[in-house]
Amino acid sequence: MNVRAVILALFSAALFGAALLVLAACACWGLDNHLTALIDGITPGQSTFWKGLVAGSTNFALGLTFDPFDAGPGSTSIALAVGALAYGASIVLYIMSAQSLGATRAQVVFSSAPFFGVALSVVMLGERLQAVHAVSAALFVGAITLLTLDRHAHRHSHEAQEHEHEHRHDDGHHDHEHAGQAADVRHSHRHRHAPLDHAHPHWPDLHHRHRHQD
Repeated sequence: MNVRAVILALFSAALFGAALLVLAACACWGLDNHLTALIDGITPGQSTFWKGLVAGSTNFALGLTFDPFDAGPGSTSIALAVGALAYGASIVLYIMSAQSLGATRAQVVFSSAPFFGVALSVVMLGERLQAVHAVSAALFVGAITLLTLDRHAHRHSHEAQEHEHEHRHDDGHHDHEHAGQAADVRHSHRHRHAPLDHAHPHWPDLHHRHRHQD
């Protein structure tokens, strides 16, 4: 049997297996994002803290086990700062957006990250911006614009529920009052919703996860 053909077959199989692993990781990431968006018993900051505590501790333990290192205080501080921004802050902001836009729409907007990477590489690394980058960016901006315009209105009912999330009191769903606080001030605390039946334009946000009849 041709040795070259065997090597190519093994290489192709390895690539295919690696691609399947990437697809599985993306599926798990999407499932994690969807389930995280459903959590409304704690704040996005608290949810991120527990996710980071469990995942961070696990990854740290794996790193020490398979590749022990002796990092100085400077490197450790930089790593913590990058983690706090790249993971901590981004996850908090993502959960907030998922509760407002719905998990699918928030994830589509979140996928704009590569475009910021391209912009930073052009500005900071001197990379050349090509036409394909500009065209893809324009298509993506157009898609995001259409996505934000996609909302519908119909009469729907809200069941009584109690949860915690960031809200304001002029959105038609939060009619409880706080002495001395303006209605347009965003804040977060545990609160209870009474049953409500009304119609208005909405997204599949934290309060509109109802089903629609075909």
